[in-house]
Amino acid sequence: MSEALKAEQLRVLVTGGAGFIGSHVCDLLIEKGFSVVVFDDLSTGRKENINRKATFIKVDITDARRTFGLVSKIKPACIFHLAAWPRISRSIDDPIGTHKVNVIGTLSMLEAAKRGHVPRFIYSSSSSVYGKQRVFKMKEDMEPNPISNYALQKLLGEEYCTFYAQNFGMEIVSLRYFNVYGRRQPDKGVYALVLGKFIKQMKEGKKLTVYGDGKQTRDFTFVGDVARANLLSMTAKIPRGENTIINIGSSQETSVNRIVKLLKGVPEHIVPNPRGEYEERRKVSDIKLAKKILGWRPAVMIEEGLNMLLREKS
Repeated sequence: MSEALKAEQLRVLVTGGAGFIGSHVCDLLIEKGFSVVVFDDLSTGRKENINRKATFIKVDITDARRTFGLVSKIKPACIFHLAAWPRISRSIDDPIGTHKVNVIGTLSMLEAAKRGHVPRFIYSSSSSVYGKQRVFKMKEDMEPNPISNYALQKLLGEEYCTFYAQNFGMEIVSLRYFNVYGRRQPDKGVYALVLGKFIKQMKEGKKLTVYGDGKQTRDFTFVGDVARANLLSMTAKIPRGENTIINIGSSQETSVNRIVKLLKGVPEHIVPNPRGEYEERRKVSDIKLAKKILGWRPAVMIEEGLNMLLREKS
């Protein structure tokens, strides 16, 4: 896969292509000339997110028999595995359901890739696998310390990727995303993303709901940058038989209070923080490996990204 792709290798498969991040990955791949097949059961994604030039197949990725057959028939040059039931709070509310999708679904796709002789597998992981650390700048060689069901599920997905790479000689990249935001981000319901909720509240003239004191920090990463990292992962030179784990973040530490200030909003603090022990206080990415292996660096920082979102129509 490190060599130039041939014309017959241009077909790729994106699981979760109707979702927030997955749909942006599809858009970029199609823009670059790839033929894209989307797997999604529309349990969290939206059909209107799917690029019209993509081939959509409604499928539950935990249905192993159907998944194996479809992948063998499609013969993709790469699988971008983004399908998941995200959000820490959802995994706490529904640990069994989220485990089935996030862990069994990942195992199903890895096995499908192995049986279908797919050259490369790119797994969408999460910075949540780091959990609580003694330092706040997260590096890939740190020992994971998940503090939520979702984080553990994503880590188990990584472990399966490592197992399949080492035992079956597969080429696998695991991308650990840091707080992705952008167009199409969830902004409704219990499991909405914080920036999605903030933008929605701003447009509705409401106060911005801040859990706790707002001093907790995150590494907010623009979804277009994440899509580009996926694209670069497809042709990056990586060793066969290893799961190459790479942080994808802005490497810019930003507090929730600063986000409120940048939006010129009025905060409404919810104290005590209902997330309690599941709330990480500080987090920012070390992206040296992304620069070295992928030649990737973030292009859109938080100030520009927020302005882009605010300019969108309500």
